[in-house]
Amino acid sequence: MRTNGMNNSEYQALRYVSSHWLIAMLDSPAACWKKYLAPQRETVSTDALRLGTLVHCLALTPSQFEREFVVADYERRSNAGKARYAELAETGLTVIRPAELDRARAMVAALRSNKEASKLLRHGKKERTIIQPRARGLLPLKARLDIHHASSRGVVELKTTRDLSMIEKSMERYRYPLSAAFYREIVRGDSVTFVWVQSVPPHDVLVVPMSAADLRRGDEMRRTALDKFDACWEKNEWPEAPALGDDPLMMDFMPSKAAGRAPRFELRPGELHL
Repeated sequence: MRTNGMNNSEYQALRYVSSHWLIAMLDSPAACWKKYLAPQRETVSTDALRLGTLVHCLALTPSQFEREFVVADYERRSNAGKARYAELAETGLTVIRPAELDRARAMVAALRSNKEASKLLRHGKKERTIIQPRARGLLPLKARLDIHHASSRGVVELKTTRDLSMIEKSMERYRYPLSAAFYREIVRGDSVTFVWVQSVPPHDVLVVPMSAADLRRGDEMRRTALDKFDACWEKNEWPEAPALGDDPLMMDFMPSKAAGRAPRFELRPGELHL
């Protein structure tokens, strides 16, 4: 099921399985539970995440800017500045400084001046939410695609980085092969391409198609993590990973004396209102 017109906040509120949930499962079921399922979840916001979200908005859905951001100059270290920030944050919008907006605009200009990147970003459905129902008792899957080229069966993901030379390490650190395989599977697509833009001048741009080998490797991670998630969801048990130093893909993820009591929902999974 494709859902057009859903903003990012509405998408994030959907308690369905995303690639981020599965990536957390590779650390441990408890990590996934704490980050995405626990009643009291902390929302982490960093300068890099805020900049990335801003670049996405300006590059893909500029008409949504005023609905998602407020621009203000403030000093967080002073009491007056902290009070001003708290006042702005209560609006529910993301607070950004003028300098952050200037940097994001320069990054978007660099993307548009790159012929290959510009072509990929100009066409296709932007910020497309897709929900995939599954068998009874299993949570649906969800994905929010930066760009979906339905005619060519391709997905394009826009990423920001401080250093283009670190892309390979970033791909492994953030397990982008899993994300790419997840997106390809949910749209029954053929290709996934990452468009990278550097967050510091001269804001270089690099287009990186995912290789067939990386997609196969990512799909193995996706299937393993999803099977583990479904097993934990069915049992309502979210144990810590055993401290054995094993490959997280091969761990049994069963509770152990060392792991302590696994976190559980107060309600049975079937009674959880999503």
